[in-house]
Amino acid sequence: MDKAYLQKIVLDQQQRMVDFSLGYERERLSTPDNFAKLKINIVVTGPRRSGKSTFLLQWMNKYYKNKFYYFDFSDDRLIDFDTLDFQQLYEIFLELYGERNTFFFDEIQGKPNWNKFVNRLYESGKRFFITGSNAELLSKEISTYLTGRHLDIIIYPFSFKEFAGYYKFNEDIRTTMGKTTAKKLFIKYLDIGGFPEVVVYDTKNILSGIYNDILNKDILVRYSIGDEYIFKKIALYLISNIGNEYSYTALKNNFNLGSTHTAKNYVSYLCNTYILFELTKYDYSLKKQESASKKIYCIDQGLVNVFAFAFSENKGRLYENIVYIELLRRNKTIYYWKDKYNRETDFIILDKNKVVELIQVCFNPYDVKTKNREVVALQSAMDNFKLSEGIILTDDYEAQEKMQNGKTIKYIPLWKWLLMK
Repeated sequence: MDKAYLQKIVLDQQQRMVDFSLGYERERLSTPDNFAKLKINIVVTGPRRSGKSTFLLQWMNKYYKNKFYYFDFSDDRLIDFDTLDFQQLYEIFLELYGERNTFFFDEIQGKPNWNKFVNRLYESGKRFFITGSNAELLSKEISTYLTGRHLDIIIYPFSFKEFAGYYKFNEDIRTTMGKTTAKKLFIKYLDIGGFPEVVVYDTKNILSGIYNDILNKDILVRYSIGDEYIFKKIALYLISNIGNEYSYTALKNNFNLGSTHTAKNYVSYLCNTYILFELTKYDYSLKKQESASKKIYCIDQGLVNVFAFAFSENKGRLYENIVYIELLRRNKTIYYWKDKYNRETDFIILDKNKVVELIQVCFNPYDVKTKNREVVALQSAMDNFKLSEGIILTDDYEAQEKMQNGKTIKYIPLWKWLLMK
């Protein structure tokens, strides 16, 4: 590229940054505080339009005011950017801003030999913050290109705590006013979800564009899928069945796919772009664990409401979906589990290969039959994993019950549990 033209792009982007809004400060911004002074690279990934670029800006503002280089490689004027242009770009940075040690590169993937440039400067003491676009290169692939230590950060749509914070909620939830306000906000969160643009503009209309961009740009184009119609039908089917078990064989048969391998690939494409997630059934045998049916969850309940069913139709499944995504945000290792009588515990959480927590989701524990089913399944899990306590997340029921065997079950409203972190 012509050096003068590249310099113009650098200056244009620098000017544009002045007008960027820092948005609502994400919880993940405080997570890597301990890494701020360490010389490691940071890789930021997540679903499309979840706020990765804004997160970079927040990092710059919090830790590196005017002590960094920034460049957005998704600029359409950089279509001819080549390997030799990295050195030109570095020279332009030096000429315009002097020596700096930190680089913020947005959407660098896809540019030829970017990893060689990053690794060369990293070895000389520089540090990089990189966002990954699922359309061209996924986070796991980015990580393999980087030498030295790095930290992977996934940016999810707003948690309920962030959602409430955006609406400036700071009430004491022990008070009547605090509880009432929190519940109203949760009902809204349950409906529209947490994608930042959806929250800011208060409309679910944006979700169709996000969903279609992920499918069309991040999957269909990237993987050159021939039968787009069938692929989209499978995506819709899975989103419509959050919290349910499925198998690759069933997908193959239901949609007349050529093989279970194709079904597995299609699911992996959806999971790699963070729109869907698979949950594995826990078993002491890894072979049985791998072959067992999976459960499926969606990145955002707002997407489910737009494309699958209205949130008023099946709140229980939406609650379960929200819990799963929140556990991912909290970096938990999660499985579901069934005993020999096929009684299911929704989520078991492991720490260092040991089961440390059990969570059941029961929207309406006032229904005696439903409550008994959930309690019996949870008690079975507590016995099996030798735990004295289990949690049942509910709509609004709150209590603590001591069972005859001495074990304790805590009932916690979901909205409250989401704010407890």
